[in-house]
Amino acid sequence: MGAQQLSFDIHRIDEEATRDAVEKYLQQAREYIVTEYIPDEPTMTAVYSDMPRGNTGTTSDQTGNIATRNVDEPDRRRRHIERAEKAIGRLGGRQQKLIRNRYMDDDDVWDYDVAENLGYSDRHYRRIKSVAIYRLAGMLGLVMLQDD
Repeated sequence: MGAQQLSFDIHRIDEEATRDAVEKYLQQAREYIVTEYIPDEPTMTAVYSDMPRGNTGTTSDQTGNIATRNVDEPDRRRRHIERAEKAIGRLGGRQQKLIRNRYMDDDDVWDYDVAENLGYSDRHYRRIKSVAIYRLAGMLGLVMLQDD
C-alpha cells in the first residue's frame, strides 16, 4: 500500500485588504466620535392627485421609518466606537499608543508624524503598526482571505 500524502487547503490572508478593512473601521470610528448624527425629519408636502389608486399590498410609513432610523443610527454609531475602543484596549501598550495616535486622537495624521512623536524609527514604527493592525483584524473579524 502506497503512502498517502496529507494536504491542507490553508487559506492565505489578503494582507492589503485586511489592513484596508481595519483602517476603514478605525477611521469610521473616528468620524463617529467627531461628528454628531443629525436626525432626519419627515417632509410634509401636500399633493392632490385625482388619479384612482389601486391596492399595492404595501404600506409606506415615512414617519415611522425616519423615527426608527433616528433611534437606531446613534446606537449603531455608539456600538461601533465602543467595539473599536474595546479592541484597541486589548492591544499592548505601545500598540495602543500608536493606534490611538494614528487613527483615533486626531484627523489627518501621517505615519511619519506619529513615528517621530513616539520616538520610533520608521522601520520600528511599521513593525509595531503591522502587528497591531493584524491583531485588530482578528479581534474585529476583519481578516480578509485571498481568492484562489
